[in-house]
Amino acid sequence: MDVLIIEDDTQLNIAITEFCKLKGYDVVSVKDGLDAVDKIDNETFDLYIVDINVPHVNGIEILQHIRKTNINTPVIIITASLEIQNFAIAFENGCNEYIKKPFHLKELDIRIENLLSLKTPEKIFIADDFYFAPDTEEFFYKTKHIRLRYKEKRFCAILMKHLNTIVPNNVIYDYVWEGEVKESYPLRQLLVELRKKLPFDIIHTKIREGYMIETQQ
Repeated sequence: MDVLIIEDDTQLNIAITEFCKLKGYDVVSVKDGLDAVDKIDNETFDLYIVDINVPHVNGIEILQHIRKTNINTPVIIITASLEIQNFAIAFENGCNEYIKKPFHLKELDIRIENLLSLKTPEKIFIADDFYFAPDTEEFFYKTKHIRLRYKEKRFCAILMKHLNTIVPNNVIYDYVWEGEVKESYPLRQLLVELRKKLPFDIIHTKIREGYMIETQQ
């Protein structure tokens, strides 16, 4: 397993790095947010361990950067006890777990093992004979694959990640258009084409809020 550790406390960085190596993980560790972004953009990891307070690009911004293109890889946020107000912000942006300083490495180990033990279901049924395969991020109807264009697929993937929950417009724009800045996003046309391809009208618009997919079962 490939792990990226982002922690500016030298001793803690070394301790976590050595612990993860003893577990058999392949580890890359950095102390600076800019270095972290560079690693995220150029390498693939199976787990991110991110301290909130790192220089130049903070942990929340790093988390947001990860989730622009990657909604599935687990992220553990490290935070000081006095930063409890950051927990809600972290989870809103896709954090999977958090751990408060000071902590024993065994506690970190337990949280990592818990995340790794969570199994992604092979199929998520939306309605009869209509399901989503999380591993490939594709829909199937009556066992037939529904072919979607790249941005249609990303749009559905971010909604399925937050099934039965409203996904804010800005989160959708960042993920579907991968951080590309546009004066306007052609989301309406994307939805028109997408609804023609899906056998059920499962995408619901929440005016001025965002979109969601609801199960019909």
